[in-house]
Amino acid sequence: MHLFTDPHAAAAPIAAQIAAASHVLVLTHVNPDGDAIGSLLGATHVLRAMGKQVTPVAMPPLPAYTLWLPAADTIQVYSPGMALPQADLLLVVDTASMGRLGEIYPNHIDQLGQLPMVVVDHHITNDGRGTLNLIQPAAASACELLYQLFAAMDAPISPEAATCMLLGVTTDTQSFQTSATKPSSMRAAADMVERGAQLARVVHEVYFAMPPTNAALMGHALTSMRWEDGVAWAFVTRTMMDATGAGDEAADEVIQVMQRLAGIRGMVLLKEREDGTTKISLRSLPPYNVAVLAQHYGGGGHAQAAGATLLLAPEAAAADVLPRLRALVDA
Repeated sequence: MHLFTDPHAAAAPIAAQIAAASHVLVLTHVNPDGDAIGSLLGATHVLRAMGKQVTPVAMPPLPAYTLWLPAADTIQVYSPGMALPQADLLLVVDTASMGRLGEIYPNHIDQLGQLPMVVVDHHITNDGRGTLNLIQPAAASACELLYQLFAAMDAPISPEAATCMLLGVTTDTQSFQTSATKPSSMRAAADMVERGAQLARVVHEVYFAMPPTNAALMGHALTSMRWEDGVAWAFVTRTMMDATGAGDEAADEVIQVMQRLAGIRGMVLLKEREDGTTKISLRSLPPYNVAVLAQHYGGGGHAQAAGATLLLAPEAAAADVLPRLRALVDA
């Protein structure tokens, strides 16, 4: 296992690993967001331009705002019992651990374990299990890091690849608003636009194409919101989802609104899953590290944005999480 934090240092060994492969399987994390799908498809375009056979696979559901991306229709949406291709290289993007691949990992652990693996990721909780790992927690998005790697490799980056990676940078930085945003993030985005990325389309699809059902869900969820002593919390229940018909990604809009609240140092959105468990999305202001709290529950993420799944109903999950979140922001 080799760990790199600099894309330029990682470029030659990763290029050599790719050159030795003929069929690359590309995977990303469960509950994929814009950065996950952007990096999945960005890598797919670049590797295909390098002459490789590429199979991108993702766990459902895919975010609606990513379905227009070039080659999105070539993503194999995983379902239990589905066979994975006989690839000779595994590329894992925007994923902190193999467990975050969802059902894909336990269902195919033997097959995946036999493949050389390249990991490109920016999560502070990444455990570096790849054959070659490019992990830079300071990077604002996986797409930014992936772009820097491909540029350092002098790989062919088409307008289609640049568009996919620009969407990832845009969504993970919330249009360059997050504390993780650095000058390098903006330079990478500018370079992508110069390579032909569709900036106007990315902005439209991410910010001006919200389904009315998502807005309705936000109204229900924000009505449930409470705040006290610098901590805010809200719920997304199955009843809310069923009443509004909103997609799973609608919850992301709720936590983004909560992040704009004045005087709040830490927050959690508790989303009820179909099986009765609860997905928690944690956010904080620097220097409060909610990744530590996510790890306590078997999850992970970034210092100011992390998540996990609790085997509890939402109210019970809130009773367990909130005292820990309060203690974290009071420390």
